[in-house]
Amino acid sequence: MFQFLKKPHPFIFNAYSVVIPGAASFLIILLLAPLDFKELELTSRSLYALCIGVFVSMIIFLTVKLLQKLFPTFTQEDRWTVGREILLFLIVVLLIILGVFLGIFTLYGANQSAWEVFAKTTFISLCISFFPIVILVLFEQYRQQKIQFTYAQQLTQSLKAENQKLQTKTVSNQQLQLKAENGKVELQVFASEIICLQSDGNYVEVFYEIDTTVHKKLIRNRLKSLEAQLPITTFFRCHNRFLINGNYIVQIEGNARNLELSLRGIAFKIPVSRSKASQISEYLQVL
Repeated sequence: MFQFLKKPHPFIFNAYSVVIPGAASFLIILLLAPLDFKELELTSRSLYALCIGVFVSMIIFLTVKLLQKLFPTFTQEDRWTVGREILLFLIVVLLIILGVFLGIFTLYGANQSAWEVFAKTTFISLCISFFPIVILVLFEQYRQQKIQFTYAQQLTQSLKAENQKLQTKTVSNQQLQLKAENGKVELQVFASEIICLQSDGNYVEVFYEIDTTVHKKLIRNRLKSLEAQLPITTFFRCHNRFLINGNYIVQIEGNARNLELSLRGIAFKIPVSRSKASQISEYLQVL
């Protein structure tokens, strides 16, 4: 359960995130008239629906903006998870419940206990908010996946064009010396032979290809230190744990969460940090 909550999730906040829940709340109250709303005349119900719809949109906008202002690290896109997404929804729903409760109790709660009004408001708000949340999540997931898929297709086409150019380029015949923290040379290899580097704590695993055979070498060092020894025009830090040689990219795939790279000779896919996704296109152009 806890592992599921820690899974990466796209942090999506745009005009749709604000408009869709408000519009959905307005339409549900106006057209379906759930619970006590069916007892209201159309004019009164329309006014209530409009006020609640606008209030919902305002709460979402102000909540996210306030969180981004007060807790910028918490709302970083690269650190956003399923658990944080759920927590954000709960905060928004709670604020909506409190806002609606205060409004109803102020206007009509003179003859009722605060607890009775709060319980009724909570029940109504939860029932109404369920469908806008589901609609918003499904819409954003579909839209984000479509955007990522299109972007990945464009990058793959760009990659094919760059690979054709690379066939005419000459490769440097100077070997690199990759050193451990103590300064000892652990691996001598051409830059063109290195496929990728993967960080694992205090160690870095280097994947390289010699005569079409893929080898691995574990070096005690930080990825940042080894990155400084490699040509920046060829290698790209696509993730905090991965440094890749763009010449080995064979395919770029995208889903609602992130982009993934397939490298020649590597069985697993390389994740791309969400903050790095926009830089991939520029990187391929200068490769």
